[in-house]
This record gives sequence, structure tokens and C-alpha cells, in this order.
Amino acid sequence: MTREEFKQEVKDVALEQGADLVGIVSARDLSEHEEEIVRILPSAKSVVVVAAKHSLAAIRSETNQMAQFDTIHTYGQVEKAAHGTARFLESRGAPAVAVPAFIPLDMAAPKKGMRGEICWRRAGVRAGFGSYGENGLLVTREFGSAVRVSGVVTTAELPGDPLAEEDVCDHCMRCVEACPVGALAGEGKINKKLCGDIIFKHGFRYFQQLIEGIAEGEYAQMREILEGEGLRDMWQTFMTGNYYYCFKCQAQCPASALYPVENA
Repeated sequence: MTREEFKQEVKDVALEQGADLVGIVSARDLSEHEEEIVRILPSAKSVVVVAAKHSLAAIRSETNQMAQFDTIHTYGQVEKAAHGTARFLESRGAPAVAVPAFIPLDMAAPKKGMRGEICWRRAGVRAGFGSYGENGLLVTREFGSAVRVSGVVTTAELPGDPLAEEDVCDHCMRCVEACPVGALAGEGKINKKLCGDIIFKHGFRYFQQLIEGIAEGEYAQMREILEGEGLRDMWQTFMTGNYYYCFKCQAQCPASALYPVENA
């Protein structure tokens, strides 16, 4: 079997395992992550990048729980594809490690849970999925920004896919205009503090605020938090994962209209 034939077999397995998009990038073409990749798998040669699409109807819903539920499913699909592909590669004698699309994350300094081992947006661009959008996200040809991405690091030396020839983002700025807190400035510039305050509003920062208030004896001042929606929502995230509270920039991407809104 040639390397190209094996590459196609790997891609077929990823698609069978639930991926909607599959691409290959050489590990050396992700030089920004060389240290992390070596820590994951010292003899890694290739990264198999897999993506799964969102339901646009779900992430455009005014009911955030529906968007979160779809996010859990979408991450589940891409993680299943990554693990299934890794197991296949290992069955063919090529050590492989599936790398998280989102959680678990390294919570120690300096990352503090804010950065994964591999930037999957970057990996997606270099695997030929598309280009960067004004919101800093990966914009794919098929599904716009409405995707979640994961992948596999492997010792198999697979031929890389070419970069997208076109700029998939049409720079309409709708994602920037849709941001409810003005965190996007275009050209991929993001005020991470403003963005994080809304997408993780009942996540770790909220938990930290609660713990600090209790530790400092500010129980009376914390009454609103202790009796409010936030504490109940945070409890729910302990069971489901902290799956975002804002999807506006993904849902507004006109490239996402390249596939139909489900159940519209």
C-alpha cells in the first residue's frame, strides 16, 4: 500500500467514525506546537485533523441550553472520530494519540486552562479546511465557522493536504457586528477578557469569585450569587462541562449558509 492509499484509508476511517471534515498536516508544519507535540508523542510525524459541524438551528436558537446541548454532541462527534482514528492507526502499527478538542485542559501555569496543546484553528487552516475569519475562528468551505475541531498525533508519515487556495472568509464583518459585548475588532483581534466574561460567564471565573467571597468572609455580599441562577448553572456545568454561553459570531457567518438550517 502506498502512503497516499494509507492516507485515504485513515481519512475514510475518520469519516466513518463521525467526522464531517478530515485533513492531514505534517507535524513539522505546526512548528508553533513542536514542544507540545513532542511531549504528547516524541516521534510524531503527522497530525490528522478532524472537524464536526454544528446544527445551525441549534446555535441560532434563543434558548442557550439548546446551543450547549448541540455543542456537547458536536464535541462528542469529533472526539469519537479522533479516538477511532487513533485506534485504527495503532492497529496498523503506528502509535497515535487523540488530542482533546476542548476539555480536559492543562490548568497549571502558564496555560491556566486557557490554551490547549494544539491550536485546532491553526491546524485546520494548515490541513486545508479553509482560512481565518475576522473573528479569529477557522472558516471552512463547507460549514463556515460552525464547527468544532480535534485531531490525532501519530508516528505515521502521511502526506499533508494542500492549503486552501481561496480566502474562504468574505470579510463581511457580520461576526464582528454580532458580538454582544464588542469583543471582536476584526482581523482576528479579540479582547479575550470581554469574550471570556460572556462565553464562560458561569465557568471558572464565576466559581473563583464565589470562593474568594467566602474566603474573605463576604457572605452577605455573596447572597445574590448564592441564591441566584448562576450557582445553579455552575452546578450543572460540573456535570456537563462548561459549554459556552454565546455563539453569535459562529451563527452569523454567511459561509455557514452553505448547508441548510436543520428543521427550518
